[in-house]
Amino acid sequence: MLHLRCGQDILPRLAEAGLPGDAAAWDDPLCEGPLRDWPDDGARREERSAWLSARFGGSPGDVLARLERADLALARAGREDEVVLWFEHDLYDQAILVFLLHRLRETAPERTRLICIGSHPEVSDFVGLGQLTAPQLAGLFPRRAPVTDSEFALADLAWTGLSGGDPEATWRLAREGAGPLPYLGAALLRYLAELPSTRNGLSQTESHGLAAFAAGADTPQHALQAVQRFEATPWMGDAMFYATVRLLALGPVPLLVPLAGRIPKAGDPAIAGMKFEVTPDGRAVLLGRADWFRIARPTRWHGGVLLEGPDPLWRWDEQAERPVRSY
Repeated sequence: MLHLRCGQDILPRLAEAGLPGDAAAWDDPLCEGPLRDWPDDGARREERSAWLSARFGGSPGDVLARLERADLALARAGREDEVVLWFEHDLYDQAILVFLLHRLRETAPERTRLICIGSHPEVSDFVGLGQLTAPQLAGLFPRRAPVTDSEFALADLAWTGLSGGDPEATWRLAREGAGPLPYLGAALLRYLAELPSTRNGLSQTESHGLAAFAAGADTPQHALQAVQRFEATPWMGDAMFYATVRLLALGPVPLLVPLAGRIPKAGDPAIAGMKFEVTPDGRAVLLGRADWFRIARPTRWHGGVLLEGPDPLWRWDEQAERPVRSY
């Protein structure tokens, strides 16, 4: 038996719970950065490791080695009697889940089991499986269910939308409710809200983060606490948020500026306690009087879509809650 989880958080407790088999993490955060229909796994790992290194720090070689270890664990699936996926309801988990189901449909469709929850009766403010004790995780184990053909098919559609550069198709899928995977629809809508807003060019995370600083948060650590309260379903870890803050403070038109010192390199944990303030440009963007993509002309990948200033191909209409093509 192989247990797969999108992080290290519960792996020691699975062993503590006495569950059979081995456990491994497959934790490339596919909710951010470039996605595409890569010709092979080597091409995927090469592009993703370069992007992850630039965004979160660490050498590309070290990141590549981590991705290779995760893929080696996934490759074992076809040789196992049972593959158990441990996931929850948020965007981070759901993006990885659809990729893994897309791959396991090819290699171990009859052996794949899924545990995916959005609440727990013993946890009043449930965020994720990492909150659960070893006995609580053991209690979920009998609830693992074989992944159905409809779940595999839906995961394929979701992965095609995310990696194929068609936010409209992803939006339609999300609006249909994504029934066989009950948490997927909301996760896909939240993913699309990371497109630049038609109002000011910011993603939802950028907008919430900038608003937190404008409201009095002085460090990224404090701002993250406010941003998590904005989220109906928190999904972003601290490293992901700090990387977002860092980019808002860089470039020709920064929206945040440090009160002292230089902006740390990518992945430096010192940024968590560094004090920032919102610039005049940041306040103008936050109020919708300026558009960040037009004044700063950033470039970033959002799945299969390359977003380039001043006029990105796709944006997110906050009022209509749907993606719109710019031209």
